[in-house]
Amino acid sequence: MTIMHPNDQELLRFLNKNCSELEYHRIGRHMKACAPCRGRLSDFLDVELMLDQLAVEQAPTELTDRVMTALRSGRAYASPDRPLSDHPGFEAQASSPRRKWKPYWRTELLHGMVAMAATFLFIVSGVFGKLTSLDPNRWEADVRTGALQLFHVVESVSRQLLS
Repeated sequence: MTIMHPNDQELLRFLNKNCSELEYHRIGRHMKACAPCRGRLSDFLDVELMLDQLAVEQAPTELTDRVMTALRSGRAYASPDRPLSDHPGFEAQASSPRRKWKPYWRTELLHGMVAMAATFLFIVSGVFGKLTSLDPNRWEADVRTGALQLFHVVESVSRQLLS
């Protein structure tokens, strides 16, 4: 809850009475005084009422048996109306040789080589030299100058508006 208004999550917890008693009373007091928050809470209540009116769909009774049978046989794509051979990638998978497992160190070696190449390009391009030649004292002076200029502009505008 921000200083003034509860957020959506807190309003939903308040609506479902899933918040602490202290939070429930605090939000309740806020609701008595805040019309926009009452409107948001009313919208949440309308959505919940519409969701309650929706019919609950039931899965077919044979679905569990079909899924379990497919999992046990390893034929996850097969069904009575679609045999496994009709699956688009089945022929390509069956005709292609099985991919060999690559050792873990090969991927680590590849990642290391890519990192070395990126570091080399970073240094050769001159970006590294530019980064090391930056002067933090000059940056500090530029920031201070910019802040002072902004202060003077705001001050002069304020004086003109007040006069």
